[in-house]
Amino acid sequence: MKRSVAGWLVASGCLGVICGGVLPAGAMDIHQLVVVGATAAGPEQAAAADVPMGQGASGEPSLLPEESELASDDELFGIRGGYLHPYLSFGVEHTDNLYNLNEDEVSNTLFKVSPGIWFSLPRTKEIPIVIEPHNTSPGGLQLQVADYEGTDRYQAYALAGGDYLMYSEDSDLNDLYGKLEGLFRYNMRGGLSLQVLDRFTYGQDRFEYGGETRDFLMDYTSNIFMGTADYRMTEKLRAKVDYSNFMLDYEDAVSEFLDRADNVLDLYGYFIYSPKTSLFLQYRLTDVSYDTAVEKDNTQHYGYGGVTWHTTEKLSLLFKAGYQMREYDDTLVADRYDWDGVVLSFQSLYRWTEKTQFSLDFYRRSEESDSAVALDKVVFGTSFSYQQDYTEKLSGLLNLMYEQAEYTQLVASSRDDDRFYVRPALRYLFRDWLMAELAYVLDTRESTDDLFDYTTNTFIFNINMSL
Repeated sequence: MKRSVAGWLVASGCLGVICGGVLPAGAMDIHQLVVVGATAAGPEQAAAADVPMGQGASGEPSLLPEESELASDDELFGIRGGYLHPYLSFGVEHTDNLYNLNEDEVSNTLFKVSPGIWFSLPRTKEIPIVIEPHNTSPGGLQLQVADYEGTDRYQAYALAGGDYLMYSEDSDLNDLYGKLEGLFRYNMRGGLSLQVLDRFTYGQDRFEYGGETRDFLMDYTSNIFMGTADYRMTEKLRAKVDYSNFMLDYEDAVSEFLDRADNVLDLYGYFIYSPKTSLFLQYRLTDVSYDTAVEKDNTQHYGYGGVTWHTTEKLSLLFKAGYQMREYDDTLVADRYDWDGVVLSFQSLYRWTEKTQFSLDFYRRSEESDSAVALDKVVFGTSFSYQQDYTEKLSGLLNLMYEQAEYTQLVASSRDDDRFYVRPALRYLFRDWLMAELAYVLDTRESTDDLFDYTTNTFIFNINMSL
């Protein structure tokens, strides 16, 4: 558990620097609600589990007051100043297939209590950046972290949140999980911006065959640290350098073959075609080092060309396409299993009207394996979300996800998975501090190996409160 301690220290240190070094006394406002990120389970977790209900990121309905309603900084403890946002969420989920198995399905009712707090300086209704960890993605991120585009001289942000889970099927599964994350960015007058961010997670992989089962739990700790230097050289030219480190450590010895550390270097060169459009080239070098499964150690090279486009306040997108090469360090493994191929990434958000918006993401790349009998997997995935505000209080959401994974097996049998995920939901704002959600989830996977097939139905009720 050395990584667990190190991760807590790194994350706590990052939050401590931001909280202690930037936030002035008395500049605290108490109002609302956020949890950010994704678990190892997949992209749907960002949409359905950690992304806040009632916070405002990426168009989420917000419980925070409008800027015109925010009080002056000198109010008692900064109340309603927009700086400090505590929240408390309660949830109930009933599922007909807790362990996501093809047979011997077990139903369960899950009770979830999620307290947390976040702050930002300068004050804001929305978190300045979204960090979505994904354990099988090299470097720990499945989608690129969006550039922070604020014009303030500096931005500080920190979050601490927890989830206490209680299972009706087996109380031995009960546990407390949590996350810490923080960001600090400083924009200099000469066009250079420096940024550091950190996300520490103590979580669990979702239940499934070959993973988390009745016999052992796949609890893990992970930590992503990223440092960025972004330099606007001229009106038309911009350069950026990212360095990131991702550490992953599973608690159970059965899962120690997944433990690893990734180091990633990204180099970007941008041509600013217009104030709303940029063309860029990107080179990425990723070094993946496993603790025990050293035959999986590898180095990856990526080359991308892409475009960022913000045509209006209604539409924004990022698209890049390129080539990835995966080279294994072990020469015997490399002779048979080195991989190269086309990689893609697309992220978009379209605000059709003030009450209607859509988002669409897709990606293709070679990722790390979550199986003891596979070296890696080639993944294509796409996700779509739709949000509709029916009234000032009632809104509807729909999240769809499809992911196809082709595993590089070390055994004679092949494994190709197709997973579908559908989540419609209704949200109702009772008060400016109280929001409820009713949702249904259909999660199904079809595999060439029948052991990995499953279909799961889940009904969810959440209620979130803020001060």
